[in-house]
Amino acid sequence: ARRRRAWRAAAGATVTRFAEGGSRPRWSKTVSRGPPLATSGTSALLPLNEEDEAVEGSGRCFRVKYQMGIGIRDRPSTDPRWRTGSELKFGEVFEVVQEVRKGGRRYFELLDGRGWIFDWAEVEGERMELLELAAELYTVNFPDGVSGIVWSSDTTMRFCKVKEFASGADEMGLRQAGIREEDYLVMIDQDPVVGMPMAKVLERVWASRGQQPGQGTFYKVVTDGPYGIGVRAEPDKDGPRTGQDLIRGTIFEVDEIVEEKGKPTYLHLADDSGWVFDMRPVEPESDTVMNLDEVEPGCTCTMWRGSAEDLAETIGLKFKQDGKEGRPFTITVLEEGQPIQKVPVEPGANLRKALVDAGFQIYQDFNEVLNCGSQSLCGTCVLAVLEGDDALTAKSVNEKRAMSSNPPNYRLSCNIDIYGDVAVRIRPQGVKYGGPTA
Repeated sequence: ARRRRAWRAAAGATVTRFAEGGSRPRWSKTVSRGPPLATSGTSALLPLNEEDEAVEGSGRCFRVKYQMGIGIRDRPSTDPRWRTGSELKFGEVFEVVQEVRKGGRRYFELLDGRGWIFDWAEVEGERMELLELAAELYTVNFPDGVSGIVWSSDTTMRFCKVKEFASGADEMGLRQAGIREEDYLVMIDQDPVVGMPMAKVLERVWASRGQQPGQGTFYKVVTDGPYGIGVRAEPDKDGPRTGQDLIRGTIFEVDEIVEEKGKPTYLHLADDSGWVFDMRPVEPESDTVMNLDEVEPGCTCTMWRGSAEDLAETIGLKFKQDGKEGRPFTITVLEEGQPIQKVPVEPGANLRKALVDAGFQIYQDFNEVLNCGSQSLCGTCVLAVLEGDDALTAKSVNEKRAMSSNPPNYRLSCNIDIYGDVAVRIRPQGVKYGGPTA
């Protein structure tokens, strides 16, 4: 039973509590508005002479292939007088906002505002190509929400990509919109999802078409700013903060609603981590959260065609374990009939990958052969967290559902990143498998 709270609802307040397992509609109403459409951004193109030509960057990303790098200019020119003092190094990947073609060369304006570079130079009397196309960043509009795509991830669960299409009809429409297998999902609307656990990404994908990730009551953070809303320790927007924030786009489950005339509506998080509030009852134009049943289906998806490594470099995404920042953490592993073992890992490492790479068998019985290979599709990589649960990625809505029949410390290791020392027992007894989280 949930612990009793130290507050009481004021007179006239309406409190709605949802019993576990209560029936809730899984789908909200959807109005069809047509197939997904490919779109591209627009930019202010540079004024040109009549013989020059300018085109939009259209999300193209290039890689420097010249060993000596390229000096950046402050205008579309090769003249060294216009060098800014900065340069692009060999192997660096960058996105362009526009391209100018003149005098037999192509000049590219860098999206980050540093200046211009060009495509070739004469070196020892010969033409030397300085750049190569590395990737393409593009946007697709899904009027009814994202559907028809089977998603997958890498073993670290950092990047969500297109594995295949759900049907032949889906493939035809999605290919026409420009989507291909192995393309990475970068943003949903204006909210980045790169580096986010795959289960969290899929919650947002489902919400885009009005689908709830479970049978409870679910809300979405819809603040104007990307930083979202701070969780409170009690149903009071001026109350003490817990230190947890729900960023814009987060999908969360609530088990209690407190409504009082002339005050915000307060929502208790089903994981018992605190309260958030809906300001619309007192400030109709102030959006903070919205019930998924109220969210109109539809979104845009920004996709990346290229390597995951180039994607991380281009958008400036840094993982602590990539830069070897911070002290290594330790996984203490308990296994039936074996001595206690310790595995050093870098901050942010994926728990399943770390254990498998260290040679541990984390699956029981036939699941050793039949598991999904860290695609969040089987729900069999179960272990028991004995210590350090607060140093691990929090459970997603789908992991909570899949593990609901197990002790609270039983986790799906493919859903977990490590941010501190932790002790786990692999292949714990009495596991009740609850299915996939993808």
